[in-house]
Amino acid sequence: MPKLEIDGRPVEVPEGTRVIQAARKLGITIPTMCYMEGLEPYTSCMICMVKDETKGKMVPGCSAPAEEGMRISTESEEVRKSRKFTLELLFSDHVGDCEAPCHRVCKSHINIPSLIRHVLEDDLDGAVDVLREAAGPTNLPCHGCEGTCEPGCRRGKAEAPIAIKELVTFVHKYGDKHNLWKPEEAAGSKPDKRFNCAIGKLKEGEIDLFVADAFDPVLMGRIEPSDPVAGYTMEEAKKEGSRCMHCDCRKAETCSLRDYADLYGVKQREYQPDDRSRHQQIRQHGDIMYEPEKCIKCGLCIRVTELNKETLGLTWIGRGFDVTVSTPFNAEISTAVTTTASECVDVCPTAALSYRDHHAERRANETRGRIARMGQSVAGAIAVPVQWGSTALQAAAVAPLLPGAKKGGCGSGNCGCGK
Repeated sequence: MPKLEIDGRPVEVPEGTRVIQAARKLGITIPTMCYMEGLEPYTSCMICMVKDETKGKMVPGCSAPAEEGMRISTESEEVRKSRKFTLELLFSDHVGDCEAPCHRVCKSHINIPSLIRHVLEDDLDGAVDVLREAAGPTNLPCHGCEGTCEPGCRRGKAEAPIAIKELVTFVHKYGDKHNLWKPEEAAGSKPDKRFNCAIGKLKEGEIDLFVADAFDPVLMGRIEPSDPVAGYTMEEAKKEGSRCMHCDCRKAETCSLRDYADLYGVKQREYQPDDRSRHQQIRQHGDIMYEPEKCIKCGLCIRVTELNKETLGLTWIGRGFDVTVSTPFNAEISTAVTTTASECVDVCPTAALSYRDHHAERRANETRGRIARMGQSVAGAIAVPVQWGSTALQAAAVAPLLPGAKKGGCGSGNCGCGK
């Protein structure tokens, strides 16, 4: 059995053990986005690089075998620089928004798409919580604000922007009426801003992708309150809210790529091409959406469909820099992925594959969170330095706890989620 050191700590492991597995035995986490326990390493994301100080060279932790006498460093300055460089290269061709443009430019940093979704679902208490999280109860957002959010609204590229100030004022009034601004929380601080990938200026035709995802794409034209003094009624607020294109990322809080960007201080545009790829949103499947330009080509979804013996599944199309994940024989995703959609969404470390419905993704996250907490209560469970993402479901201690467990899903029965 090979004996080695990882970050100065000795460990002995069976022959054939990989460095990442040896590290996990010590409770040391090596980040990865393409590795899944039980599958052969694919070694594509390269964020798992560690240094073998004995040989003086960098090796991929997910595939390098643990060898006698190794002295592995997982968090040295050289290793961290390597990971940051790798991440910045991934972001050089990553086309997508972590946060919606209106959210980014809002002076109070209100998650406007989330607030609107709460309004559309008659959950005004939840909408108030969005405001409280953004600005706290004593410095309410939009009071005296010049409205920088509306010029940033992407719907304004197609027609009139969403009446964001009116909708926020509507939620404020509800909070005032029901005494939901809590004075004892006045000392609360805003959450720190996170790494934020942005598409930037849209190319011709890309606005149509977002308009198509509005709750009511047929409804055109801005809804003004019938009583300008009183502001929106509930019906008017929901009609105006239905114009929102919800162009924020469905996995904004659970994307491993974003989590690692925060962890390693990544700059999105450190290595920016002269001409970015065209953003795509493929909605052929009733339950999931595929955004190829967010894919890091980890291959996990392909292997999941193979493992579950999908008739068609997913595969690699193209060669070299042009390789991409797609369906064989130009089949639609709904035909190729019939029972494993939720598993593919779960393993995807970015939002390349996500639930089409933001709230289906949120419900799935709640289920994943419960699973993670169960796993963490077991001796030897693996700590993952990201909030969520493909690596978070890999704790070996979790699987035995949930025989036949079902993931949160969308209700159609066609995604494999069991709901």
